[in-house]
Amino acid sequence: MNLAKIVVTLAAGLLIVAGCSSPAVTGIKVHIQNGEYQDAVALADSVIANGEGSNAEVWYWKARAYSMMHVWDEAAVSFVKAYELDPLTAAQMTSYWPAFYNTAAGYASEGNNEDAISMLETGSQIVPDRPEFDQMLGDIALKEQKYDEAIEYFEASVDLAVAKMDELRASIEASQDPDYTEQLEDAMDNMVHSVVLSTYNTGAILENRYINCEDEAEAEAILNEAEAVYGRGIEIDPSSADLMTGLAEFYILSQQFDKALAIYDSALSAIDAGVEEGWIPEEDAAEMRGEVLLTRGFTFIEMERFDEGIAALEECRAQMGDTYQVLAMIGHANFVMENYDESLAVMTQLAETEGLTNEQYANAWYMVYANHIRLERDNDALQAIQNAIQYDGNNADYYEYMAQTYSTLGRNSQAIEAMAKSQSLR
Repeated sequence: MNLAKIVVTLAAGLLIVAGCSSPAVTGIKVHIQNGEYQDAVALADSVIANGEGSNAEVWYWKARAYSMMHVWDEAAVSFVKAYELDPLTAAQMTSYWPAFYNTAAGYASEGNNEDAISMLETGSQIVPDRPEFDQMLGDIALKEQKYDEAIEYFEASVDLAVAKMDELRASIEASQDPDYTEQLEDAMDNMVHSVVLSTYNTGAILENRYINCEDEAEAEAILNEAEAVYGRGIEIDPSSADLMTGLAEFYILSQQFDKALAIYDSALSAIDAGVEEGWIPEEDAAEMRGEVLLTRGFTFIEMERFDEGIAALEECRAQMGDTYQVLAMIGHANFVMENYDESLAVMTQLAETEGLTNEQYANAWYMVYANHIRLERDNDALQAIQNAIQYDGNNADYYEYMAQTYSTLGRNSQAIEAMAKSQSLR
């Protein structure tokens, strides 16, 4: 979930004055009812200073006032104090879980993971049915490279979100109020988004493990786990192109290309359905289609179905424009197909594109060099590899290629010098 602050929607009937409330608590509630939140906090502080610091109600209503002002850290501290004084107040804090979440998000953004984790664990204890807490705990564990722990948190988050969806679905079916139904449907969408995000993160960890796994049996177990994780997520959100392409990447890695292609077809259909239903804007759909077509094109190329790969990549180009990934892959596919003129045109365009990294420029110029070599244009090839070296001057292979080209041109002293440089870098 994004770290943007989540606005708490207060329930109707803010002033439910219980008979046992003290006059001071009643006064705090009146200030809140009148929108005088600073006054409510000031009165609460005065009451606490004058001997009612052990009154859980005072801390609870102080927290409510801070929540109305979106002062999340102060709200969270006061809610925690109220809970410590009277654990029964937890039932009244259900709608105010964002105070704990946003406070933790603030700590995490400052790099203070220890306090963020503590706040999330406390929030989860007070409001145990919110998947957002486990999701952020998973994010923190992932950043700290605690991958087993991260997966446990992400899976717990999915479990909570699924349980919450069952509750919301029952409430939607029972609701007779269109406005309330809309609120419930928005909450349902948030739970689906939570499932997708946690599933995708788990899948990313499993993919990294699969790539680095050298044991065949273990790799098979990881693949099976990934299929189960992604399968559950896709069942919850059949329109998630992110989850489908994540699963397809596993099929590419395991060389199950036909399964990957089937996933891409499903993803493209899901995006089109989302546009038709109105919940995916066309500009977002174009980018999503482009990402799917990019990896689909790569899959065709891995299968050595180059014509289909280039066709998919050209479709991607129409959706995403002339990005580095698209042009580099089109150039590579044409090169493998021995369409050197077509590859050269694309790679030259890429090498002259503004805003690339040094590595990307070097790779582009190397491909320009490779095409010129195939076309027996040695002088042009020499200039291209020299351009590549300008962006990656420590690449021993580039100096060796330059030496070979100098030798072909009969410039032997320069060839010897370039080869010596290549050897010194190895």
